Amino acid sequence: MRDFWRTVPGLAGIAIAALLAVAVAATFVQVYRVTHPSREAQAPGDLGMLLSAAEEVRFRAADGTDVAALLFRGRPGEPSIVLGHDLGEGKFSLAGIAIALQNSGFTVLALDFRAHGASGGSRSTLGIEEKRDVIGAVDFLSSVRDADSRRIGAYGVGLGAHAIALAAADRPALKVLVLDGLYPDASYLLVRRVFAGSDFAIRNLGRLPTYLFDAYCRVRCLRDAASKVLPRLVGREILLVAPGADAELAAEMQRLYESVPEQRNADASLVTLPATRIGALYGGEVERYHRRVVDFFEQRLVRSRVPSKP
Repeated sequence: MRDFWRTVPGLAGIAIAALLAVAVAATFVQVYRVTHPSREAQAPGDLGMLLSAAEEVRFRAADGTDVAALLFRGRPGEPSIVLGHDLGEGKFSLAGIAIALQNSGFTVLALDFRAHGASGGSRSTLGIEEKRDVIGAVDFLSSVRDADSRRIGAYGVGLGAHAIALAAADRPALKVLVLDGLYPDASYLLVRRVFAGSDFAIRNLGRLPTYLFDAYCRVRCLRDAASKVLPRLVGREILLVAPGADAELAAEMQRLYESVPEQRNADASLVTLPATRIGALYGGEVERYHRRVVDFFEQRLVRSRVPSKP
């Protein structure tokens, strides 16, 4: 047997095994980088933030993780909205949409997901465990004075959209959802980040980072997936915002939209915009985008006013 490793087939086997080990190690390094994004720095003084009188608050996620957030108080008795940012961003990145919603009367809670900003946690699971942060946010809003915790909406981008979709399955109070750049499962985002720039690797080697991610984070990303949850969100009102600049993701979102036929005609909507928060917004695009989001919440969440008890 020892002589076999000195033969050409034996040496080839050693070389292949070494290459596989290097490939696994290199892929794991990339998985680690994706799951450990840089934390958003504290935002400098901003006039809009000062005028909105945003409050820094903290609460516990459903699993006890410490979560930092910004609370924008709206008009007494009006609905509340949870905001969830994308991977590598944080609560301050959502200040613009938060202020637009606050100006329309909503109480808004913009959170730092675990492993982001000032929240606890050491790694991101691309929305899977972050759903517990959203559940904690919903529970926290029940303690906010003058906010109507019976009517709660949620707005998320990328990772935030995925976490909100998963959380909505466990929290019926999340009645109206705006999901920008929602991906079908964590593997979709992971593989695109790990193999960025290589279409061949994205199409053919996606199982390796997915297996490594599941083992490292102790999750099952193809089980805890938006594609599995959306068909179960019966009675919710959902706006899917697909980025026109990302044809592949827009096509995935079209498939997600078509997976909920029992809701599609009445409660779910899909709009493809040239620019969205998942990409980049500039100049007048920002105001138009904010108006589209605010209008949806005003039309779907405000009208669902819960009658007061006699």
